[in-house]
Amino acid sequence: MDELAKDAPTVDDPGFRSRVHSFEATMRLHRLEVAEACRMSQSIVDSPAAPVSARSLAECVLAHAHAARGQLATSERITDQVQADAPLWRAEMPYLQLALELARGTRLAIGGNVDGIDAIVADEFADLADAGDFRLGSGYLSVLRAQAARLRGRSAEALRGSLQACAVLAGSRVFAGLAHAERAHAAALLGDADEAQAAMADSDQTHRPGMAILYPWREQARAWVAACGGDVEQAITALVALAGRLRGDGFAGHESLILHDLVRLGCATLPIGWPDGEAQTVAERLAELATVVDGPLTALMARHAAAASDGAELLAVADAFADRGLLLFAADAAAMAVVRLRATTGAERSEASAGLGDLLARCDALSTPALRAARPALTDRERQIARLAAAGLASKQIADQLFLSTRTIENHLQRVYGKLGVTSRSELAHALRALPEQ
Repeated sequence: MDELAKDAPTVDDPGFRSRVHSFEATMRLHRLEVAEACRMSQSIVDSPAAPVSARSLAECVLAHAHAARGQLATSERITDQVQADAPLWRAEMPYLQLALELARGTRLAIGGNVDGIDAIVADEFADLADAGDFRLGSGYLSVLRAQAARLRGRSAEALRGSLQACAVLAGSRVFAGLAHAERAHAAALLGDADEAQAAMADSDQTHRPGMAILYPWREQARAWVAACGGDVEQAITALVALAGRLRGDGFAGHESLILHDLVRLGCATLPIGWPDGEAQTVAERLAELATVVDGPLTALMARHAAAASDGAELLAVADAFADRGLLLFAADAAAMAVVRLRATTGAERSEASAGLGDLLARCDALSTPALRAARPALTDRERQIARLAAAGLASKQIADQLFLSTRTIENHLQRVYGKLGVTSRSELAHALRALPEQ
């Protein structure tokens, strides 16, 4: 990049000079020199001498920056224009497609638009056939598809997709660190601590400093690896630090996702002190960001934070996440509702257990701190007796079948009821649906 910056002023042709500057702006963005990258890009966009290819690459830089800042509508408008201009730049600069998909992918992932990710992945795989380095582009699209699977609660699918991306990108250091970080995140949500830690180590080894712009995704994954390993406090500390860094960089879109991770870890009321001396709770900052970040997701995450102690509202939030296809977030919200309603009586408690069971039936074997709190472990014998009781067998029938005394069966059931927070066999059936298989 230093060579580009040095040689650009010596280029006489203004069109060619614009192309050189557009490459430099892209590299500056990737190196996290965002302000200078945007200044250069805007200058290219405003220049009548800039060819379409240079202007379009500069617009991708601006679109990526807008997405990171939460200005999703502006980012989308820019990328739509770049795509519309594709017939004018594709022959001259086919690899511009990679910059376009990175800007689009960032916007869609921050907005939680999993259907939008599906739509562009299919379209862009076809476009990448002519984009020069198909491996690089297809590898990133595989990462993006894995992110969508993770948000849908399909962590096993996300892990398979990220492993595929790692294989495709094995010879390239541009997105390899990101692919391994997504692999780590997916493994962490499956509860596979060894795989998650190994993947994070691979991410650190393959990450390229020239792609510093990807740090929000990598550091988010690192926090969930810590949580998976049982160190939730370390995860919280890492997420708080990451939120502060993102605020300092002006990346409100990314920051909202990280603050919501803190909500999912039970920290909605955690006070956060910012470098400027201001102190806010996580919920307060999310409510503020909901007025800044485009789209409905941040507002819904702020609603989740505000509902952290209200079981009924948490169930409503879970339904709203599920309606958007974000089953990972929905499951955590429902799990929080189960915990909040455990000490109550009535239909809401049973509804919470049933709702969580329905959500988990649509997901892979998710394992998050919220879900672990909502699904206390049963012994093999407790689980066996509970399933028979939930199927309608009386205590004496269970005792006869298992060659135990009726009193022993009743004692086991009382322990199960206490662990699951239920008082009847009908509630027990709902609660068992929310338990992980063993």
